Amino acid sequence: MKILHGKLSPFVRKAMICAIEKGLENRVEIEPAAVGQGKINEDLLKLNPTGKIPTLITDDGDAIYDSLVICDYLDSVVAEPRFVPAEQRERTRALTMNAAADGLIVAGVLAMLEKGKPAERQWPEFEAAQWAKVEHCIGAIDKARAERGDKFDIGAAAALCALGWLDARAQHIDWRGRYAALATWADAHDSRDSVSRTRPPKS
Repeated sequence: MKILHGKLSPFVRKAMICAIEKGLENRVEIEPAAVGQGKINEDLLKLNPTGKIPTLITDDGDAIYDSLVICDYLDSVVAEPRFVPAEQRERTRALTMNAAADGLIVAGVLAMLEKGKPAERQWPEFEAAQWAKVEHCIGAIDKARAERGDKFDIGAAAALCALGWLDARAQHIDWRGRYAALATWADAHDSRDSVSRTRPPKS
C-alpha cells in the first residue's frame, strides 16, 4: 500500500495514526505529494478527483481518498484493534467527534485564506463566521471528550489532529486557556506512539 502524503496535513496525520495503531506502518509506503492552494497536481488528480491528500493506493492499485474512508479501509485490512468502532452507538459518537474535528480544520483554513487576501478583497464577515465555527467545534470536541472518556479511535485521533493544527497554525485561538480539561486530555495523549510519531514538524 502507498499513501500520498504531506507532512503538514492533519488529515494525513489521522490516516497515519490509524496505520500505526493497527501495526500497518511497515506495509504502507509514504510518497510525498505536492498540493496547495492554486496548485494543480495532474498525477494526483488522475488518482483522486478531489486533488487532496491523503490518498491511499491499495495493493490492488485502487485509489481510496478521504481520511475517514482510508481509516475504514485499514480496519478491513487488519480487524483489530478497531479504529472506526463497529458497535453502532460508539460508531456514531466517534464519527460525530471526527466530523467536528474535520469541520474545525476546514473552517480554520477558510478563515486563514480569507485573511490572506489583499485588504480590498477580504470579506470580514465570512472570516468571522469561520472562526465562530472553529470555536463551536472546539466546544463539541470537548463535550465528546468528556462523554467518551479514554477511548482512542478515529474520533479521538481526529480531535488530536485538529487541536494540534490549532497549536501550530492558529495560536491566537487560546483553546488551552479556556478548555483546561481538554488540554490535559490532549497532553496526556501526546506521548502515545502513534501521536508522537506523526507530530508535524515545527514551522
